[in-house]
Formats: sequence, C-alpha cells, structure tokens
Amino acid sequence: MKKLDKAAIRLLDSRETFEKIHQLKAAFVSLFSEVANEFTPNKLRAIHPSSKGTKVSKGNELENCPYQVLDIIRDFDKDRGFNIRILNWWGRGMFIFVFFGRHNEKIQEVLLRNMQLQDYLWSKTASPWDYKNMIDGGNLESIDPGKEDFFLNHFHHLQLVKKIPYDEDFASLKSLLKEQVEQILNFYRR
Repeated sequence: MKKLDKAAIRLLDSRETFEKIHQLKAAFVSLFSEVANEFTPNKLRAIHPSSKGTKVSKGNELENCPYQVLDIIRDFDKDRGFNIRILNWWGRGMFIFVFFGRHNEKIQEVLLRNMQLQDYLWSKTASPWDYKNMIDGGNLESIDPGKEDFFLNHFHHLQLVKKIPYDEDFASLKSLLKEQVEQILNFYRR
C-alpha cells in the first residue's frame, strides 16, 4: 500500500471539505430535479413520441470525479433516438449534449434550419458516452452544416456538445438550463 502524504492526511481530516462536497452534490441533484419537473412526460411525448421522460442520476467515478446528470427525452435508440443530457462533471464543467440516432428525421431540420448553433460543437467519438475523449481528449469539432453525413456514417450517431458556464445564483442557472432545453425542444418539434 502507498504511503499517505501530509496533504492527503489533512484532506482526510477536513470534515468541512467533505460537508461542502456533499452540499454541492445535493444542490446539483436538486437543481436538475427542478429543471426536470418543468418538462412533463406528456409534453415530452408530444415532441418525441418515444420519450421516456426525464431522469436525474449521480455518481462518483467518472474518470475519478463526481458527476450529476439530467436526461430529458431518454431515447437512446441508435437508429431514431433523441436525448438531451446535462452533465455536471466535477473538475471539467457543465455541458449539454444533444444526441440524435443515425436516421432521426429531425437532424436536417435542427441543423440546417432552426437551431442556433453558436457555442455547440460536434462530438467525434464512436460512443455518445465517451466523455473522456470528448472533453479531456478534445475530440470536438466546430459545426459545419453539410458535414453531418460524414459524422453519421463514421460514428453512427450525431451528438452536439455545448459547455454551460456556472453561475453562483442557482435560480439564474436553473433559468439558463431550462431556456437551453426549451430552445432545443422547440427546434426539434418544428
């Protein structure tokens, strides 16, 4: 077994640090639950009939860091699926991921006609859950409408990624997240 250094021992003895970590985790789960409650199952099914609603989840071991997730729609079908995921990944930041299955008929509409794509990037990973390669590995690319066929043929899905800045005011952060999700849903429903 490795020997603990003095800084590690001080950290282990810092009850205040662990209480703050616990409070932050609980705050993000609460925030994501409040945002999820804004989108009823009926509203989501009206937009995407295969919607399975919303789900908030959390964990401690995404590349050794805690995370909280809010999924909205929850249709991960490789062919026609659609999902909006908000990921708060400690040490990396908060991101919105918009997933489209390979043959989702809304891709062209969203990309070419409606979606305001500023600040979104395309993921260049074979798995829509390969956050290490997306975020840490920089496997993201500026969106170039017209290039979506390359991504669909190469990766068999399309995923857009946008980093969301933190705001110390959770009411403002909730409003921002709700606004972002509503914008995506509005573009998708057209």
